[in-house]
Amino acid sequence: MTNIKLTYEYTLNSIKAASESIDKLNTKLTVILTLSGILINFGKDLPAYSTYIKCHTDKYPCITCYLLQLIAYILISISIVTSLWGLLPTKAGKIVLPEQLLTDEWNKAEEENYMTALIRYLEKETLLELNELRSKKGKRLNYTIMAMGGAVLLLGLDKILGASVPVLENFCRNL
Repeated sequence: MTNIKLTYEYTLNSIKAASESIDKLNTKLTVILTLSGILINFGKDLPAYSTYIKCHTDKYPCITCYLLQLIAYILISISIVTSLWGLLPTKAGKIVLPEQLLTDEWNKAEEENYMTALIRYLEKETLLELNELRSKKGKRLNYTIMAMGGAVLLLGLDKILGASVPVLENFCRNL
Protein backbone atom coordinates (compact mmCIF):
# COMPACT_ATOMS: atom_id res chain seq x y z
CA MET A 1 0.00 0.00 0.00
CA THR A 2 1.30 3.44 -0.88
CA ASN A 3 0.95 6.64 1.10
CA ILE A 4 -2.20 7.56 -0.81
CA LYS A 5 -4.20 8.33 2.34
CA LEU A 6 -1.45 10.62 3.57
CA THR A 7 -1.39 12.37 0.19
CA TYR A 8 -5.17 12.73 0.29
CA GLU A 9 -5.06 14.28 3.78
CA TYR A 10 -2.27 16.61 2.66
CA THR A 11 -4.35 17.69 -0.35
CA LEU A 12 -7.35 18.44 1.88
CA ASN A 13 -5.17 20.37 4.34
CA SER A 14 -3.64 22.37 1.47
CA ILE A 15 -7.11 23.29 0.20
CA LYS A 16 -8.12 24.34 3.72
CA ALA A 17 -4.95 26.44 4.14
CA ALA A 18 -5.48 28.17 0.77
CA SER A 19 -9.12 28.93 1.67
CA GLU A 20 -8.14 30.34 5.06
CA SER A 21 -5.44 32.46 3.43
CA ILE A 22 -8.01 33.89 1.01
CA ASP A 23 -10.31 34.68 3.96
CA LYS A 24 -7.46 36.55 5.69
CA LEU A 25 -6.70 38.51 2.52
CA ASN A 26 -10.39 39.47 2.27
CA THR A 27 -10.29 40.68 5.87
CA LYS A 28 -7.19 42.79 5.20
CA LEU A 29 -8.77 44.27 2.05
CA THR A 30 -11.86 45.17 4.09
CA VAL A 31 -9.73 46.86 6.77
CA ILE A 32 -7.88 48.89 4.12
CA LEU A 33 -11.22 49.86 2.56
CA THR A 34 -12.45 51.09 5.94
CA LEU A 35 -9.23 53.02 6.58
CA SER A 36 -9.56 54.64 3.15
CA GLY A 37 -12.96 56.00 4.14
CA ILE A 38 -11.54 57.34 7.40
CA LEU A 39 -8.62 58.91 5.55
CA ILE A 40 -10.97 60.73 3.17
CA ASN A 41 -12.70 62.28 6.16
CA PHE A 42 -9.35 63.25 7.71
CA GLY A 43 -8.04 64.78 4.48
CA LYS A 44 -10.92 67.20 4.03
CA ASP A 45 -9.71 69.26 7.00
CA LEU A 46 -6.20 69.72 5.61
CA PRO A 47 -5.00 72.86 3.84
CA ALA A 48 -5.54 72.96 0.12
CA TYR A 49 -5.91 75.64 -2.51
CA SER A 50 -7.67 77.92 -0.01
CA THR A 51 -4.37 78.33 1.88
CA TYR A 52 -2.50 81.52 1.02
CA ILE A 53 0.99 82.70 1.83
CA LYS A 54 1.07 86.45 2.51
CA CYS A 55 4.25 88.15 1.48
CA HIS A 56 4.24 91.94 2.02
CA THR A 57 1.11 93.09 0.17
CA ASP A 58 0.79 90.04 -2.08
CA LYS A 59 -1.01 86.78 -1.42
CA TYR A 60 0.13 83.57 -3.12
CA PRO A 61 -2.03 80.44 -3.17
CA CYS A 62 -0.36 77.31 -1.83
CA ILE A 63 -0.49 75.33 -5.04
CA THR A 64 1.72 72.65 -3.51
CA CYS A 65 -0.86 72.14 -0.73
CA TYR A 66 -3.55 71.70 -3.37
CA LEU A 67 -1.49 69.28 -5.47
CA LEU A 68 -0.49 67.18 -2.45
CA GLN A 69 -4.10 66.85 -1.41
CA LEU A 70 -5.28 66.15 -4.97
CA ILE A 71 -2.71 63.38 -5.51
CA ALA A 72 -3.48 61.96 -2.06
CA TYR A 73 -7.18 61.76 -2.92
CA ILE A 74 -6.35 60.09 -6.23
CA LEU A 75 -4.27 57.50 -4.34
CA ILE A 76 -7.09 56.98 -1.83
CA SER A 77 -9.48 56.45 -4.74
CA ILE A 78 -7.08 53.92 -6.25
CA SER A 79 -6.90 52.19 -2.87
CA ILE A 80 -10.69 52.01 -2.63
CA VAL A 81 -11.13 50.72 -6.18
CA THR A 82 -8.36 48.14 -5.76
CA SER A 83 -9.83 46.96 -2.44
CA LEU A 84 -13.27 46.58 -3.97
CA TRP A 85 -11.74 44.79 -6.97
CA GLY A 86 -9.99 42.38 -4.61
CA LEU A 87 -13.24 41.74 -2.73
CA LEU A 88 -15.31 40.95 -5.81
CA PRO A 89 -16.80 37.46 -5.65
CA THR A 90 -14.86 35.02 -7.77
CA LYS A 91 -15.54 31.41 -8.61
CA ALA A 92 -12.59 29.29 -7.66
CA GLY A 93 -12.24 25.71 -6.64
CA LYS A 94 -14.71 23.16 -7.90
CA ILE A 95 -15.95 20.42 -5.63
CA VAL A 96 -16.78 16.83 -6.41
CA LEU A 97 -20.45 16.27 -5.80
CA PRO A 98 -21.38 13.16 -3.83
CA GLU A 99 -23.66 12.27 -6.74
CA GLN A 100 -20.60 11.97 -8.97
CA LEU A 101 -18.82 9.78 -6.44
CA LEU A 102 -21.78 7.40 -6.23
CA THR A 103 -21.62 6.41 -9.88
CA ASP A 104 -20.69 2.82 -10.75
CA GLU A 105 -17.40 3.96 -12.25
CA TRP A 106 -16.26 5.36 -8.91
CA ASN A 107 -17.84 2.69 -6.70
CA LYS A 108 -16.23 -0.21 -8.56
CA ALA A 109 -12.75 1.33 -8.55
CA GLU A 110 -10.13 0.03 -6.15
CA GLU A 111 -9.54 2.30 -3.17
CA GLU A 112 -6.06 3.35 -4.29
CA ASN A 113 -7.21 4.18 -7.84
CA TYR A 114 -10.26 5.95 -6.44
CA MET A 115 -8.20 8.13 -4.11
CA THR A 116 -5.55 8.83 -6.75
CA ALA A 117 -8.20 10.06 -9.19
CA LEU A 118 -9.84 12.14 -6.47
CA ILE A 119 -6.51 13.71 -5.46
CA ARG A 120 -5.73 14.62 -9.08
CA TYR A 121 -9.16 16.15 -9.49
CA LEU A 122 -8.90 18.16 -6.26
CA GLU A 123 -5.44 19.40 -7.17
CA LYS A 124 -6.38 20.48 -10.69
CA GLU A 125 -9.89 21.79 -10.10
CA THR A 126 -9.64 23.16 -6.57
CA LEU A 127 -6.16 23.65 -5.15
CA LEU A 128 -4.54 25.23 -8.22
CA GLU A 129 -7.51 27.57 -8.71
CA LEU A 130 -7.50 28.61 -5.05
CA ASN A 131 -3.75 29.27 -5.19
CA GLU A 132 -4.22 31.45 -8.28
CA LEU A 133 -7.04 33.38 -6.59
CA ARG A 134 -4.92 33.82 -3.46
CA SER A 135 -2.07 35.18 -5.57
CA LYS A 136 -4.36 37.69 -7.33
CA LYS A 137 -5.85 38.89 -4.06
CA GLY A 138 -2.37 39.21 -2.54
CA LYS A 139 -1.22 41.40 -5.44
CA ARG A 140 -4.31 43.58 -5.14
CA LEU A 141 -3.71 43.93 -1.41
CA ASN A 142 -0.12 45.03 -2.09
CA TYR A 143 -1.30 47.66 -4.61
CA THR A 144 -3.88 48.88 -2.10
CA ILE A 145 -1.31 49.16 0.68
CA MET A 146 1.13 51.06 -1.56
CA ALA A 147 -1.58 53.50 -2.68
CA MET A 148 -2.74 53.99 0.90
CA GLY A 149 0.81 54.50 2.15
CA GLY A 150 1.45 57.08 -0.56
CA ALA A 151 -1.76 58.91 0.33
CA VAL A 152 -0.87 58.99 4.04
CA LEU A 153 2.60 60.31 3.20
CA LEU A 154 1.20 63.06 0.96
CA LEU A 155 -1.46 64.07 3.48
CA GLY A 156 1.25 64.23 6.14
CA LEU A 157 3.37 66.47 3.93
CA ASP A 158 0.32 68.62 3.24
CA LYS A 159 -0.27 69.03 6.98
CA ILE A 160 3.39 69.92 7.57
CA LEU A 161 3.33 72.42 4.71
CA GLY A 162 0.08 73.95 6.00
CA ALA A 163 1.60 74.32 9.46
CA SER A 164 4.68 75.94 7.90
CA VAL A 165 2.72 78.74 6.21
CA PRO A 166 3.11 81.19 9.15
CA VAL A 167 6.86 80.49 9.20
CA LEU A 168 7.07 81.16 5.47
CA GLU A 169 5.13 84.40 5.91
CA ASN A 170 7.53 85.58 8.65
CA PHE A 171 10.48 84.65 6.46
CA CYS A 172 8.99 86.63 3.57
CA ARG A 173 8.39 89.73 5.73
CA ASN A 174 12.03 89.74 6.79
CA LEU A 175 13.31 89.79 3.21
